[in-house]
Amino acid sequence: MKTGLRIFAGLLFLFTASLISLGVFLSKGKEPQPWHSPSPFAFAEPFVYENASFTDYIDWSERRIRASRTDAPDETVIANLKPFLLEPEQDCPVNPDGKFPGGIVLVHGLIASPWSMKPMGEYFNSRCFYVLSILLPGHGTRPGDMLGVTWEDWDVEVRYATGLLAQQVDRVYVSGHSAGGTLAVLEAARNPEVDALILFAPALKVDEASRYAGYIQYLGRFFPAASWFEMEHEDGVYRYESFPFSAAADTWDLIQETNKILAQNPLDIPVMTIASAEDTTVDVQTTFEFMQGQEHPASFTLLYSQYTLPSYLRTSVQNSNVPEQGILSLSHLGLMTPPEHPHYGVNGDYHYCSQYFGLPNANFEQCKAGQRDFYGEITEANMEQGIIERIAFNPFYDELLREIDLFLEQVGLDQRGIPLQRQIQNNFPRNIDN
Repeated sequence: MKTGLRIFAGLLFLFTASLISLGVFLSKGKEPQPWHSPSPFAFAEPFVYENASFTDYIDWSERRIRASRTDAPDETVIANLKPFLLEPEQDCPVNPDGKFPGGIVLVHGLIASPWSMKPMGEYFNSRCFYVLSILLPGHGTRPGDMLGVTWEDWDVEVRYATGLLAQQVDRVYVSGHSAGGTLAVLEAARNPEVDALILFAPALKVDEASRYAGYIQYLGRFFPAASWFEMEHEDGVYRYESFPFSAAADTWDLIQETNKILAQNPLDIPVMTIASAEDTTVDVQTTFEFMQGQEHPASFTLLYSQYTLPSYLRTSVQNSNVPEQGILSLSHLGLMTPPEHPHYGVNGDYHYCSQYFGLPNANFEQCKAGQRDFYGEITEANMEQGIIERIAFNPFYDELLREIDLFLEQVGLDQRGIPLQRQIQNNFPRNIDN
């Protein structure tokens, strides 16, 4: 009996010592700032989604942002952070049932905000779409608020917005970036009212280590700095620079749930995906395999690549290597963002340089000052070319819009009864360079 207790006590000691060592290791070099803790004045006002209008949701979100942003951002920042609704212009058509022909829900990516989807919202609205763009819980306030939310919280808002949109339009589209793309796929797999998807770098597989992030996040109760995979200064305004382990864990769980639902209910709707072959955030091969499995004849992949790739079924490969313009490749960021964007664009005030943060050299300061050698994704090959600023915009934005226009046209053919398969075969494969 005593021997057994001694063994148990010894194992408990080793386990505790290991946890402490891990907590100390994960905290090394990290200095928590006020924004790495949840908002000091917790926003306790619940939002009752049932029977609430989208305007109610926008107003509630704005109150949440104001209560949490103790740095008192100006009104322009608040306006850009909150969700938005864009109704079709008065000269847009209305169907006999009183609904607009089409509408779209926009879902931003992890640690971002609705402003990253605003250009897409304006584009779709110019095509007479009814547009709803949501602000995922934990976002738009301070990074510390990410610690108290789950992927189920994000999912609730996607369901809410999609349900509201279906009351206004006859054809429901959902578009999302990164984890927002995963949420869009999940919604489409279980909601027959979703008619088509437009995905930007969807997170359908991430690093295998993310499955363990759910365990690591609990160390944060004793070692606050250990809650964070990346802990940086926050100068992004419209996206967080810091990234908690809990967000990685929730992304992993979201992907597993999406895969489970897809296995039960494979998609039979048109899906367009825009991706970069050099993406270092999500597994692009999994995205490509997902798209090759989409059997609807209008489904289409626009793949940007730094290197020459062969043509594939219903896939167009765009060369993204234009070093004479200072661009080596496109990244996970900004596929849906025009180069003229005032914040993320060529002349914007945002520079993504996290790859250099904390290193004992001047590269971080040079990159943040816009003193780059090239824009590109932070691949090993690119990093050898000099100072790389991770590109946060799409230099081929106009061509992208033409591709989306063509996708919408092909999806629309379905309604008019034109033989869709023959029409698609006449348009694929496409090559934007020609």
